[in-house]
Amino acid sequence: MKINFIVPVIVRSGGIRVIFEFANRLTDAGNDVILYTPIIPFNTYKPAIKKHVLKHQLRYALEQWTGKAKMPADIFKYRFKIKAVPGINNFTIRNADAVFATAWTTAQYVHSLSKAKGKKYYFIQDYEKWNSNIKLVDSSYTLPLNRIVIAKHLNLFLKEKFGSESKVIRYGLDFDTFNNPSKTFGKPVTLLYMDHQLPNKNAKAAIDTILLIKEKYPGISVKGFGMNIYNSIPDYFEFTKNPDDKKLQELYSTSDIYIYPTLFEGCPTTPLEAMACKCAVVANAAAEIPFYITNKETGILADPLKPEQLFEGVSYLINNPGELKRISQNGYESVTKMFRWDNSVNELLEFINNTN
Repeated sequence: MKINFIVPVIVRSGGIRVIFEFANRLTDAGNDVILYTPIIPFNTYKPAIKKHVLKHQLRYALEQWTGKAKMPADIFKYRFKIKAVPGINNFTIRNADAVFATAWTTAQYVHSLSKAKGKKYYFIQDYEKWNSNIKLVDSSYTLPLNRIVIAKHLNLFLKEKFGSESKVIRYGLDFDTFNNPSKTFGKPVTLLYMDHQLPNKNAKAAIDTILLIKEKYPGISVKGFGMNIYNSIPDYFEFTKNPDDKKLQELYSTSDIYIYPTLFEGCPTTPLEAMACKCAVVANAAAEIPFYITNKETGILADPLKPEQLFEGVSYLINNPGELKRISQNGYESVTKMFRWDNSVNELLEFINNTN
């Protein structure tokens, strides 16, 4: 089967990781997969023109033309073809059996392609309302495309807000990369968090929680990671910028509690990766998290409207080392059953075969 994926840009993010892994495993299953990306990134504010977006477009295009762009292999491993094209249209995209939009910026382009380009799908990983023309974002969810969502709560959200049906297909985890067969717990514990620039990730709440925990338990260690440092942190925070998978696995494996205070997103990958490495997760009961974490069984859940519950959850695990070990082990066992790539790929292929 010939399958095309259209991505708006290739960067190191959880969403792009998921697309790459689907493409890799579809290729391994004997399919002919090509991932297309535009040479010039889309203007997410269109028709308005923002100065910072224009600068980004010009810089990205220049890096592509001069060969200075970071190669995809430096971001994620891939076993399929990648083509950078001047635009997404019937001249640049090959004929295929299926074509996937992977972001709202690509949905209209996929909708406009001819039938020869294949059955049309919209792979939705979040409600992408940030830094965008919200009217165009919303209109993408009502286009006549076969919608696939990675989370049950997104399925409910699209149905309630737009009256749009969708198929839930969860992604899997790479347990060859994210694992920790010989987990040891720190004395005192080590806390881990992720910094992020998007407000919905709510990274500052994790930092605020850690500062309060440090006052109560001065001996704790703190580690953080992210593409950059977006929120101010004290000198004792050990922060890793743009870690690769090997470093991420090390961070999860050498930490005891991962704090993730998201407010809204699709199905965040980092809590799952932490659980796979037997690092207990304390997270807001938001996004898909309450669908895969049971409070005080496979993780600790906090009310997003009560930030003090993050502090209480972390304190509970610090004060009860037996519970920390039990919940870490339960989280690991749960995630290895729920997020398996072979199941995800089989579901996707079945959906392609059964849709028009």
